[in-house]
Amino acid sequence: MKFPLHRFEIETDSERQLAGEVQRELLSVPKIVKQEFSEQEWFAFRLVLEEYVVELLKERRSAALRSRHGIAGSCQLSVLFEQRQILISFNGQEKVLQYPEDGPVVS
Repeated sequence: MKFPLHRFEIETDSERQLAGEVQRELLSVPKIVKQEFSEQEWFAFRLVLEEYVVELLKERRSAALRSRHGIAGSCQLSVLFEQRQILISFNGQEKVLQYPEDGPVVS
């Protein structure tokens, strides 16, 4: 049975502020949560998080340029840590990282 270990949520209108908030939140993840994942899994999570958010920010900027107003709106990021699984949600789009005993699975 999966249950939440830790969750953080960020909402901002500034992409620059988003980066700082993400770093601050990642540094404040409790040790007990980090211990759920190996160093390699934690490193892979951080890479996936960064790549996922950067790609969605590019899409967001592109959509803003195509719109008449050119306003991209706010960024909403939520990260939910569960046992052997991490759910990343950015502006309503989700990515799940599962960490079975035999290695990570990204969906």
